[in-house]
Amino acid sequence: MKYLFLPVFLLIACAPHPENKLVIVTSTTLIASVAQAVGGNRVKVSTIAPAGMCPGQFDLKPSDIAAANKADLLINHGWEAWFDQLVKAINNPKVHHVTTKIADDWMLPAVQKQEAFEMAGFLSELDTVAKDSFKMRAEIYCHRIDSVADLVRQMFKGKKKPKLLAAAYQAPFLSWLGFDVVATYGRPEEITGRELTHLAKVGIDSGVGIIVDNLQSGPDAGLELARSLNAKHVTLTNFPLQGKYLEALKENAQSLARLLE
Repeated sequence: MKYLFLPVFLLIACAPHPENKLVIVTSTTLIASVAQAVGGNRVKVSTIAPAGMCPGQFDLKPSDIAAANKADLLINHGWEAWFDQLVKAINNPKVHHVTTKIADDWMLPAVQKQEAFEMAGFLSELDTVAKDSFKMRAEIYCHRIDSVADLVRQMFKGKKKPKLLAAAYQAPFLSWLGFDVVATYGRPEEITGRELTHLAKVGIDSGVGIIVDNLQSGPDAGLELARSLNAKHVTLTNFPLQGKYLEALKENAQSLARLLE
């Protein structure tokens, strides 16, 4: 009787992923959230940049490269400075890499809905059997987004909204809620003394009542400004902290709504 022995590395290379799921590695939790919502039980999703950190200022680890090498699909936004380094480090030719074409603020419901269908297209290219399922899940996800968006807006219905000073990354979301953002600012290291003086003047002249910071770019960037203006202060997240966009949307809205009580 003859036995056929294959090298271990060939056995590993030929072995299917557990449960035949598409292994997806994303640069941020914003992408991961959509991938999981649309992919359902046909995908296994992981994220490289931690949700609480600024993805633009992230340092790759060997474990990140190892994870990317095992992926079927690698997805990024296009603005991550470290992503080219990751792609160059991948030595597995079977890894597919795509960059999303959605460039607007992903915390906005309308943008999430756009990405749902783009994601369905990405997944369908690798799992053609589930093409209709991905499309259906994208449609269901969009309905859920609409429901949560309506719920969020109801939190502020009939309430007097004070004028705001806000971190630039939070301005689109705040405007979507109907707040008047009178001025924005960048990261703490970018705010000069002259700009701080200008923001304080704008705050006084406009009667600003709330300062809104962005967790990933500086959770306390506007704290001293809030104290000087005797304004309320809140920090919102620009990325899902628990992996789900809809939860982040509700939590941001709830944090802001509590200041209006």
